[in-house]
Amino acid sequence: MMESSPHTKFFLIVLSILISCVLSFPAEDSVTALEKLAYANNEFSMKLHRTLAENSLRNIFFSPTSLFFALGMLYKGAKGQTRVELRNVLGFNEAGLSDEEIDESFNKLLTEIFGSSQNFTLKTANAILMDQRLNLIPQYKQSMENFYHAMVQKVNFQRDRNEIVRQINAWINSQTGGKIPNFLDDLDPSTVMTILNAVYFKGLWSMPFETRDTKFERFYNYGGDAKSKVVRMMQKSHRMFYASSPDWEMLELPYKGDRISMVIVLPKQRDGLAAVEDSLYPDQIREYRSKMKMLTVNLTLPKFKIDSSIDMNRPLEFLGLGNMFRNGANFTGMVQNERVRVSHVMHKALVEVNEEGTVAAAATGVYLVPLSLSVPREFKVDHPFCFVIVDKKSNLILFSGRVIAL
Repeated sequence: MMESSPHTKFFLIVLSILISCVLSFPAEDSVTALEKLAYANNEFSMKLHRTLAENSLRNIFFSPTSLFFALGMLYKGAKGQTRVELRNVLGFNEAGLSDEEIDESFNKLLTEIFGSSQNFTLKTANAILMDQRLNLIPQYKQSMENFYHAMVQKVNFQRDRNEIVRQINAWINSQTGGKIPNFLDDLDPSTVMTILNAVYFKGLWSMPFETRDTKFERFYNYGGDAKSKVVRMMQKSHRMFYASSPDWEMLELPYKGDRISMVIVLPKQRDGLAAVEDSLYPDQIREYRSKMKMLTVNLTLPKFKIDSSIDMNRPLEFLGLGNMFRNGANFTGMVQNERVRVSHVMHKALVEVNEEGTVAAAATGVYLVPLSLSVPREFKVDHPFCFVIVDKKSNLILFSGRVIAL
């Protein structure tokens, strides 16, 4: 029988696809718990996007919703300063969410937003693998099962580590439509728990691009004309929702079913992406989205694929989540007989955009260790831009990304 040790590792994996949208926060007396959660998620998403984009010259794609699920499940078991920091960074205070509303809203997110549709696929699943020696606090286990619909299963991490890695990879691969087949290479021998969240999205454009109209054109990568590249550019002319500011233009591309959309923000200057991202605050985007008008637009959009792997430790610490990585971390609301801290948060995500539509998937790993117009508008996406994918029913940001180079 394995010895119980006060120094153990908890491993949290979250897998998700993100689809982005911006919430319009209604008057206080009409706000539902789900709307509050979407507001908190979107604030977290924009802050994290700016943090990841700062001083970075690479393409970015990540799932705020995936991380939000993972950190939300972590929050449920946190106490003391660890809980205070998670509550603040996740925006629960700003959104005015009580602990009861947090449970209720995550449950509603699972039951009302995710589900099968004849027009698109948007699904999610949660699971917890815990070592057989671990004593999970009953109330925490009950919350995970009732509100997060998580499957809770006991395993032997020390004896069956390789098999557990295989099972986790198979689960993630299955939940993401085969888009992330090899998330894990190995688990640290001291791992005692794994939390899994998976989200998958596949949608077809409501007005698909004709493949015969796709042509090779120049995309001006960051760094000037010398770094430009000829890529496949999709083209179509149609009536779409459009808005503009002095610095950028915004276009909404709906997927079939008209519940989920991609929103593209294109700087008017080829080298203007950094300034635009600095100004991407939810309130500002809400204002411009509310002013969108249906105009005829001549759209040119590159086919693209982003496959990203991001170490989230520093970005999350920068946002204010420092305590959970240190020896003072307090997850005594989760585990009875072990003291743990987060050692590593790893996130993987993938998005593919083509003439037919979009497929997106993402995965996050969190490790806990011992305490130690009438005239057609031209919208030519031929230089760096950023984008989100939108669930318009909940206004929830599930995906966020930027393209610097192709």
